[in-house]
Amino acid sequence: MLDMRKQLLLEYFRKYTCRMFNAPSGCLKREFLDPGGAYSGSLWDWDSYWATVALLGIARRYLRGRERADSEAETLRYAKGSLLNFFDHQAEDGSMPILIINRFPDFFETRDPRQNIGKPVHAQFAALLAPYGVFDEAEKTMILSGLRRLADCRIRRSQSMPTGLFVWNTDAAIGVDDDPSTWGRPHNSSANIYLNSLIYADFSAAALLAGQWGDPANQKWFSEQAAALKKAIRKYCFDRRDQLYYSVDVNCKVDRPHLGDLILNANLDAFWHVLPLKVGSWCSLLPMWAKVATPAEAKAMVSGHLTNPERFWSPYGVRTLAADEVMYSPEVRRGNPSNWLGPIWIISNYMVWRALKQYHFTAEARELSENTLNLLSRDYQKNKYLHEYYSPASGRGICGPRFINWNLLALLMD
Repeated sequence: MLDMRKQLLLEYFRKYTCRMFNAPSGCLKREFLDPGGAYSGSLWDWDSYWATVALLGIARRYLRGRERADSEAETLRYAKGSLLNFFDHQAEDGSMPILIINRFPDFFETRDPRQNIGKPVHAQFAALLAPYGVFDEAEKTMILSGLRRLADCRIRRSQSMPTGLFVWNTDAAIGVDDDPSTWGRPHNSSANIYLNSLIYADFSAAALLAGQWGDPANQKWFSEQAAALKKAIRKYCFDRRDQLYYSVDVNCKVDRPHLGDLILNANLDAFWHVLPLKVGSWCSLLPMWAKVATPAEAKAMVSGHLTNPERFWSPYGVRTLAADEVMYSPEVRRGNPSNWLGPIWIISNYMVWRALKQYHFTAEARELSENTLNLLSRDYQKNKYLHEYYSPASGRGICGPRFINWNLLALLMD
């Protein structure tokens, strides 16, 4: 018999998920998925990917017969359209939009080489859809070519040498908007652990696709890029003393006028390549989600940080910023950018849950699943809708009423 909490959420999603499905509009020439609520009519990169993960997972787990077939077919049509809309608007330099609205094909002006480009989910998105046989040969060629151009652009714009890590060019539209490791910091300095974990996952997915679609050259290239990045993340981002992964600052350069012997140490360089940005964020756990962390590292992070109620663990899920950080401000409605300074988000709950499952922390994963289901089912029973993020102290919805999108992922957490 289906859990009553899941039954409530499934009924809610059956009623309102249809609002996420959009017909072609303006520069969006194909169908697409939006996040719902205040974001209706807009196509976002990682939002559309995670919505697709959820919708296909729900159809597979909860639906049967004709209902399942119809749900999968509709999701695949709109998900494929979402992905290909991004490739339709890929710039000549390989950059990809973050947000597309019917009159704005590149809302955040990602074609400007000083700006960030789309968050690295496109290969994972294609790999999610590929087993359903939705792509023809021309589309496969377009996707592989586009992924390679996107990767080349990312390397040119934001790979920091000699570390091999990737940086955010600015703090705009990074997904985890006000993450203190990037928000308000100098441009091109923050090798954010969230960004690098996602890029590693996307390079790995691109290698898989290239192998499946008969492109050995790109399979080899993406595999090599993924392996090199995995090594760099482990080398530069894991703090052995704290036993936690951190974002790092790569701007470790001496910049002073050369005045010879008039200034003490004038000719000395900073021989270290990174400076750890020791901010305890849920992003610190993403090397587990990406399967970069070693089992020993994962054990230390879970026991020493994640399940510590003074840091990340709350009755409603994972705090997005550790409670003992001076920036911890989960109850503040920060609008746009949205608040990642401690509130509970379902996307972070889900990704950490996936990380726990992958490293066989069964009891912790089960508790996180229970807390997430309790949170959403209580919100729905009280308000008849869900929120975008929540208080880690009370479970109160803070912002984004009627948000749907990756809240759907809660139904996959079992």
